[in-house]
Amino acid sequence: MDFRLLHLQLVAHVRARVRNGEISERSLARLTGISQPHIHNALKGVRVLSADMADRILGRLRIDMAELLTAAEGCPDPGVATRLPQDPAHRGECRMVALLDGWIGREYPYPKMTGTERYPFLAADVERLELPVAARLAPDPQRTPIFGGGAVVLLDRAVRACRDADEEGYFALDLSGGGTIGMMRRANGHLYLWARHAEAWECVSLPDRDLRHAVQGRVSLVARNLWH
Repeated sequence: MDFRLLHLQLVAHVRARVRNGEISERSLARLTGISQPHIHNALKGVRVLSADMADRILGRLRIDMAELLTAAEGCPDPGVATRLPQDPAHRGECRMVALLDGWIGREYPYPKMTGTERYPFLAADVERLELPVAARLAPDPQRTPIFGGGAVVLLDRAVRACRDADEEGYFALDLSGGGTIGMMRRANGHLYLWARHAEAWECVSLPDRDLRHAVQGRVSLVARNLWH
């Protein structure tokens, strides 16, 4: 059993209850004392819940830990990418997603092709995406800590997801010399990337590329070691 997988299962459970109208993010924030922005970002997969936050949600929503454990145990260990046949594989509540052949990082060419490796995510998180793919992240000090080296991101590469870029989401970007994950905006024919080290938007120069080709996917979820 992996704590990361249990965390994914809890987030998927809460996301489903919000989507079904059983509870709102605002009500959950009021019940648990967790800020609404943090809950919103956790349900989007760009923030994580601490052990204390997870305990509060379990208690306030009366979620049965045994049910989460039963569902999560049907999935393979998300800390290890396994080599599987090309046919889609399902185990319990999980679905195996193809990994890009390479790393997303400023010192690495952006990976465009998928290899033979697969990575497990909860089926509910994968099936809502049009063109899901997973990617490994190389270390990058300019990224926010949640996208630290060694993490794996679940991306939606659908044209709609890439075209409708907004400042609320995170995107995988091919910057010619390398790749990164970050918030972005377009203005006056330029691409701006949020620079964590400068706490400001920085213009990205792509003289040989169309800006539309820079966005390679929208981040849907991050799988990482929660206890580091």
